[in-house]
Amino acid sequence: MTEWQSASHIRVVGRWGVLRLTGELDIESVPEVERLLVRLLALEKPVVVMDLREVTFFDCAILGVMCRARTGVLAAGGRFAVLCTRPWALKVMRLADLLEVFAPVASLTDLADLDALDGSPDRGSRA
Repeated sequence: MTEWQSASHIRVVGRWGVLRLTGELDIESVPEVERLLVRLLALEKPVVVMDLREVTFFDCAILGVMCRARTGVLAAGGRFAVLCTRPWALKVMRLADLLEVFAPVASLTDLADLDALDGSPDRGSRA
């Protein structure tokens, strides 16, 4: 991969803190993604959302970042969600046995039912 050009940013939508990622993400982009996640977590929003809808590539290093972020958010009593609609990305999550863990949705509107997110009392967490 070439040097990561970030157009990624953090935004707040109601009670959600959203990290919108774009472009190609690989091991070289991990420090910047982690830096953005730390900033996002500092907002102390009850729901942290990683928006992958504009990502054109990611590798296992990014899956590792996502797992660590999810674990940290859940440990802090928050909820973690992933926005993703790209078939190839969903396939990568499935092949890594993480599709059910992340339970990606297509839009923020789909997150209106917070009981369906990880961390709810009736749903176990893996990862």
